[in-house]
Amino acid sequence: MNARSAPVMLVTDLAVEVAETGAPILKGVSFELRAGEIFALVGESGSGKSVTSLAAMRLLPGALRITGGAVRVGDEDLFDLSEAAMQTVRGARVAMIFQNAMSALNPVQTAGEQVAETLRLHTDLKGAALRQRVVQLFAEVGIQDADARYAFYPHQLSGGQQQRVMIAMALACEPEHPDRR
Repeated sequence: MNARSAPVMLVTDLAVEVAETGAPILKGVSFELRAGEIFALVGESGSGKSVTSLAAMRLLPGALRITGGAVRVGDEDLFDLSEAAMQTVRGARVAMIFQNAMSALNPVQTAGEQVAETLRLHTDLKGAALRQRVVQLFAEVGIQDADARYAFYPHQLSGGQQQRVMIAMALACEPEHPDRR
């Protein structure tokens, strides 16, 4: 298998349960994401789409726990990494765009600062260069008047603009792509 056809993320037999009762939430979820392909995880409300995504990124709330399976990004099983190592993976190698942007964005921090925070964690950008990169990302995802929108709080943006901020955040560190290895 060449690098282009190899999965960039492989989820195998993922299982999640309620920590207190042991009631299963997910059983045997498996899928792969390949570079250059579009992948959609669809299902009815309550079918486990969000739990699957949160588990894969190791962002589950304490009431749930992963009980089986593996999530591989490249040669690494994300479930074998320390939390500190996972923090370097999130954003830099793997990013997720939440369905409800308003609940994922911090209401007391400007949209621009939230994207800048991601860049501060994973790049050496500072000052004017950092702001310029955020404005560039806003423009790339179609946020009109990107420079002014940097200072807007989430509630001042439309739902579509909030979603675009989340997309900018996910793209900010240019998550791993096989063509850039």
